[in-house]
Amino acid sequence: MNNQDTKKNKKDWDIICSRCARCCYEKIDLEGEIYYTDIPCEFLDLETNLCRVYAERDSKRPGCVHLSRENIKKGFLPADCPYVADIEGYPAPRMEDESDTDDL
Repeated sequence: MNNQDTKKNKKDWDIICSRCARCCYEKIDLEGEIYYTDIPCEFLDLETNLCRVYAERDSKRPGCVHLSRENIKKGFLPADCPYVADIEGYPAPRMEDESDTDDL
């Protein structure tokens, strides 16, 4: 794959994003179950739902997870995210205060 193809694939990949910004909120991994918190990344623009340091996010926020076909399978994107729409049995995160109704 040449550099031009790589740029095109990245652009196509970025277009999929619905700009909900839920991936930019802190998450908690509790015994393999991922929960969203209500704490946004400090670089998330809450009006546009875009990262203010997108090009430099690796150096500004070392823990920022880059979306890739492998990473999205790990369960940190919401169930209605276009990136995971075709993943059967996708383990979507829950909200931090979401109660577990399986035990009822």
